[in-house]
Amino acid sequence: MLKSVLTLVAMLSTFTASANTTYTLQASYEHKTQDSYEYQALKLALDKTTADYGPYKLKVTDEPVPPSRFIIEANAQSKENFIFVDSVNKEYVEQLSHANFPVLLGIIGYRIPLVSSDLKSRGYTISSREELMTYSMIQGKGWLDTDILKDNGFKVHTGKYIEGLFHMVAAERGNFFPIGASQITTAIQNFKHVEGLSIDDKILLYYPLPRFYFMGNKNIGKMARVEYGLKLAYEDGSLQKLWQQHFLQAIASVNMEQRKLFKFNNKYIRNIDRSYEQYIYNPFKNN
Repeated sequence: MLKSVLTLVAMLSTFTASANTTYTLQASYEHKTQDSYEYQALKLALDKTTADYGPYKLKVTDEPVPPSRFIIEANAQSKENFIFVDSVNKEYVEQLSHANFPVLLGIIGYRIPLVSSDLKSRGYTISSREELMTYSMIQGKGWLDTDILKDNGFKVHTGKYIEGLFHMVAAERGNFFPIGASQITTAIQNFKHVEGLSIDDKILLYYPLPRFYFMGNKNIGKMARVEYGLKLAYEDGSLQKLWQQHFLQAIASVNMEQRKLFKFNNKYIRNIDRSYEQYIYNPFKNN
């Protein structure tokens, strides 16, 4: 059934797609873009749809576009068919076109806290939501996560600079600094010069934080191709294989399935098509 629906979408969208379509992906800040999961997943989706949509070119922006300019650049078309990955929010959905598929299979929504080594050594017990709410959080100023945590009733301490957030939690200027489960081991390694950092080993926070591919609002047909390709890749297992190559080692090291899970709401995705939820990774599925 899924394959027949996706094939129909592809056939309808093919009429609006041009031959040898160019996609220009947002450059990575941290490493070579071509080595990133976001680049490789997009390439996989485009490869899967070549038979229906024709050849393509996948380029990368010369420099990373600041997130504050994503909407402007996408709709201005100054960069040929600019495409980027980011967490879903109301502004993106209203002003851009998107592929309704969680590119990272929702792993960023699972958050594991960094804590101070002193707090961890003193010990703490969190067995209920009420107990968890007595602890304060640390997040970046202006981050979507900050708003989500505040909306759910947490006291949140904010900082402007990334490194400063690690110093804040180490100095207990807040209790927990939740980071994406797939990112936390890399974060600890990158900021190992900050003394007094530890990874909590008790809890796992979750709020839906899907990351979609976005393009300008006139690129609905091109986005349909990407969504179709991602779903084909998921259906045949090739996307999960790629995802595991990039993230499985990192998430295995933090024992997600052994933690106590606390779920929270994200009101900023209230009006999007929830069919993406079937593709969200569940670390407790086999428990």
